[in-house]
Amino acid sequence: MFGLNEIVGKKYFAEAGDKLFVTSIFYTMQGEGPYRGMPAIFVRLAKCNLGCSWCDAFFDDGDWMTVDEVLDQCEHEINKFYNNETPPEIYNKIVFVLTGGEPSLQQIYPLLDKASKLYGYTQIESNGVFAPEVPESTTVVISPKCNEKVDISEGFKRYIPTKYMEPNLVTLARADCLKFIVEDQPEFDSPYQTIPQWAHDWHNRTGIPIFISPMNIYNKEPEKAKAIRAGKNRMELAERSTVDEVVSWWEKDLFNMEANQRNHEHAARYALKHGFIFQMQLHLFASFA
Repeated sequence: MFGLNEIVGKKYFAEAGDKLFVTSIFYTMQGEGPYRGMPAIFVRLAKCNLGCSWCDAFFDDGDWMTVDEVLDQCEHEINKFYNNETPPEIYNKIVFVLTGGEPSLQQIYPLLDKASKLYGYTQIESNGVFAPEVPESTTVVISPKCNEKVDISEGFKRYIPTKYMEPNLVTLARADCLKFIVEDQPEFDSPYQTIPQWAHDWHNRTGIPIFISPMNIYNKEPEKAKAIRAGKNRMELAERSTVDEVVSWWEKDLFNMEANQRNHEHAARYALKHGFIFQMQLHLFASFA
């Protein structure tokens, strides 16, 4: 979260066996990408191979769970939303979303394979550094990120993005869309102000869509998460699935609205100019997880 997470590789999970390290599970609306606006059950896997300073997701802790335990908890979260009166027809409309952190660090094929038989759609969200090993039916959303360097020239530490990391060719061949976060940065020449030329070339060659999102700038950590974290060192799955996930656009002073206005307007203009799809994190406006 905000670049403070532990950075790990696949070796971290070498002895995981048939278990996954899960940060949170929650029922919500898919806020972005090809299934935006649709009901979704999210499984956020713990740990990441990157440390992006602007990332607003917590994924540094979790519980080790089997595939069946994960799916049972998904069912529990859905039934909780519907007060144990879940309409049977809703399952064909739900998107099962595997996100992180970086889910491709773990052995995710068995989970996605089973989930594809229970839900209408399955999706993985990945930074694209590793080629995702997923069923053919799974929608692969690749969201490339930038390398960052530490700058202390002004007397304090800040992280400066330097250059986009290009996904490997296997990843790009499997991608169903690309998703980029952009910002309007007046202080330095940030690579997040545009998307890389290789992405334009890929889109023009394949015709596969690219989604453009504005970067959200926070003034502080959400108050509820901050208060609970101050009282304990570790939270359980149920708390992580609510406290860390529910962020509202309407929480007073949470967001830097001046910077966010610039970023939203810049992202919209950039998408319009290049024929990409502009999107916002819809769940934030509904105060969903």
